[in-house]
Amino acid sequence: MSDVSKDAGGAIPPIKAECAEVIAEVWTLLDGECTAEKKAKLRQHLEDCPPCFQLYGLEERIKGLIATKCSGERAPDSLRERLRFEISRTTIIRGQF
Repeated sequence: MSDVSKDAGGAIPPIKAECAEVIAEVWTLLDGECTAEKKAKLRQHLEDCPPCFQLYGLEERIKGLIATKCSGERAPDSLRERLRFEISRTTIIRGQF
């Protein structure tokens, strides 16, 4: 797997398509909203790809922080769907470069 850290010139190397797909699905895994098959596939990738695993850990900590600070409040479904769409769209756009 490619290393997502900066190279000697300070540039971040391109993310592999497989990694972009995993990154786009990280929150569905964290929220328990994916199928058992998808969960197994994501977990296997995370075990085999240290950069994605590191990102997963960061997202997991962010989710925990949000849960702590929001005291169990839940965003309206329309807002959640808009955010999911924008996150997905951003990930797809980044994966194209």
